[in-house]
Parts: sequence; structure tokens; C-alpha cells
Amino acid sequence: MNQIIVHRNHSYKIAMLCMAIYASSTQAADGTWQGSIGAGISYAPRYEGDAENQLTVVPLLDINYENGKFFISVARGIGFNFSEVKYFKYGVRVLLGKARSPNADARLYGTDTINYYPEGSLFASTHLGFLTLSSSIASSDYGTHADVGGNIAVPINKENRVLLGATIDWGDSIYNQTYFGVTAAQATASGNVLTPYNATEGKRDTVSSISWVHNFDKSWFSSVGLRYERLEGSTQFSPLTQRVSMSSGTLMLGYHF
Repeated sequence: MNQIIVHRNHSYKIAMLCMAIYASSTQAADGTWQGSIGAGISYAPRYEGDAENQLTVVPLLDINYENGKFFISVARGIGFNFSEVKYFKYGVRVLLGKARSPNADARLYGTDTINYYPEGSLFASTHLGFLTLSSSIASSDYGTHADVGGNIAVPINKENRVLLGATIDWGDSIYNQTYFGVTAAQATASGNVLTPYNATEGKRDTVSSISWVHNFDKSWFSSVGLRYERLEGSTQFSPLTQRVSMSSGTLMLGYHF
């Protein structure tokens, strides 16, 4: 049975990035804060490869200082942009890695709890008209992962725009093993329901998304997003993977200041 909980998932991250793109289109004066706050719901897998989706309550928080020189965001973390160029950003940030509980699904029984943990990250992005290209790499004791992707903003009218996105994610052997690998001890703890498995370095998944952002006025806005993810490489064949292709959706209501 689906339940409503507070949790951060990939579909929510896509929605938050759309909010960041929305905020970046409105320039603030130097020395001022601007951002978006709000809340929404997400219907997404409880973990990557899960067989079922669940309904999730999610917060919206994305705040910038001096047009993004410094930012605080639930999805993007806490970071600093070193660039002085309006349409190009690069910098450092700290964000939380994905947590996972073995109680989330019966298939995870015997695996270890993955608590939220800090990741150090480098990021870069460029805005070319309606096109935004971005990449990042993050690392922690749980391994290193990276992504590269892009978004195209299609203005419909003054109040509405559609954003189309695509991303490729990569993980090293430590990171992929953390979320998709099974040790001999974990296989034994599962009652031998799981078999030992080593997830190798390589492409983790490909993601495509579409979001509709509607501006009610200068401050209030909403976002409806759909996301499709397909696991790639060794993540497809993990005994923890119940579904290679996953779809999810997010509905957000926010206030921009």
C-alpha cells in the first residue's frame, strides 16, 4: 500500500531544478536574496529499481544570493558559484547523498541501512538562450558519481513554459555497489533470497523529463513534471532491481520572492 511520507527522490530533484531554472530567469539586484519556497507531492519509486511507486510529500526550498553566487537548496545543496559571467556558472557545493532503508521493500531485507551523508561536489552549467547544459561530479565515502545533461525551455506564452530535459548518470564501482551490489553477508542475512552481486563502474541510468511551469502572477507558480528513468549497465542486473524502466510524476506549488 502506498503511504505519504517526507522523502527526497529523483522526480523531486527534477522538479526542484525546474524551479531553479524558473528563478534564474528573474534577475535580482546585487546584494539581495531571491528564491522559491513551497511544497508538493511526488509519485515515484521508493528506491531505484523498485517495483512500486509511492506518494511522497516534498518541500520546495531554493534560495540564491546575488543571482546565484551563493545558494541554499534542498535538491542542489549548499554551494558557491565562482563565475562572474551571467550565462555560465561553475563552483563547489555540499549536498546530501541518497538514503535508503532495508524496510522500504521486502527485496531489500538483509541489506544495510544507507543514512543521509554529505557529498562534496563540483558543478558547471551554461545557458544558451532556451538551452541549459549542466554537469556535476560528487564524491563521498560511498563512492563517486557524475552526471551530464541538458534542458530546453519552450515558452508557450507569458504565463506558461514547458521544459524538456535529458540526463546521463555514471557511477564508480564503490557508488554502484552501495546501491545495487549485494555482499555475501547481505545475501546470507536475506535468507539467501538475494545472491551476491558486484555492481561495476559505468553508466547508471538515463533520464528524460518534461515539466510544465505555470505563473499565476509575479510570485505564485506551479509545476507539473513527468520523468522516465532507465537503468543501464550493471545496475540492470542487480538482484535488488525489480524494474529497469521507471516513471514518476511531481506536482509543486511555490512562491517566488
